[in-house]
Amino acid sequence: MRTPEDTLTQLYEDVWNGSNPNTANELVHEEYQIHDRELAAEMQGPALYRALASGTRDIFPDMTVTIDDLMAADEKVALRWTMTGTHEGGPLFGVEPTGQEVELTAIEINRFEDGKLIETWTQSDQLGLMQQLGGELEDS
Repeated sequence: MRTPEDTLTQLYEDVWNGSNPNTANELVHEEYQIHDRELAAEMQGPALYRALASGTRDIFPDMTVTIDDLMAADEKVALRWTMTGTHEGGPLFGVEPTGQEVELTAIEINRFEDGKLIETWTQSDQLGLMQQLGGELEDS
């Protein structure tokens, strides 16, 4: 039987790194949701998971995601990951494509149910990413 760690590793290789995005159909629960992402209000399940990865790839076409650390307890898996890529696609933070190579780090907690990924919480260094692209904070 596949462990949650194996499932998540395969999802990152196939979906996020682009070798086979349809792997999400098999490994992501139909009720999958991610917290704190606007797209999650519009869809869920494997379609949401694929859309998150493809939307990022649209902005960073050459992106690669590397799992730096992985820890599991029961049905939860925590990751520390790094995304590298070149800002060649669409705008991000109101900044048009810069051609800048960037690095984004994050920590993520994933919950599994019935052997499939069903829920994700992610904290990523969006400020650091914005600064790498030359973006500026807006006054509030």
